[in-house]
Amino acid sequence: MAATDEVYLGYTTDEATTPFFREFLDALAEETLMKSVCTECGREYLPPREYCQDDLSKCELKEFKEREAKLYSYTIVDFAPETLSSKAPYVVGIGEFPSGLRLTAHITNLMSVPEVGMDMKLAFDEVDERLVTYKWLV
Repeated sequence: MAATDEVYLGYTTDEATTPFFREFLDALAEETLMKSVCTECGREYLPPREYCQDDLSKCELKEFKEREAKLYSYTIVDFAPETLSSKAPYVVGIGEFPSGLRLTAHITNLMSVPEVGMDMKLAFDEVDERLVTYKWLV
């Protein structure tokens, strides 16, 4: 990845410009979270993948409506990449939804040390006029 490439939610600009990821990012702009589902085996991915990692079949996007999860794991980032260095230290958590799907995002409103199993709620956050992202609230 070139130094000038932008990254959208962990996807490079090249990935984010495919129709599949453009649809995912456009849905996020409308505060709709999408998962992907393999058209052959039915495996689900969150965040979405364009191709199934098990059978390499094409996946299709479907709306994901769950918003409440339990903290599955977390890390405290003290040494952040340059683009996030002004926010360090910050906490990144993996939330597990009742469906079993997991999603990694920043936990933004912690008042104490996070505890595995704590309740979290997914929220949307407008980064700029081009990008909406998601985050965990506790």
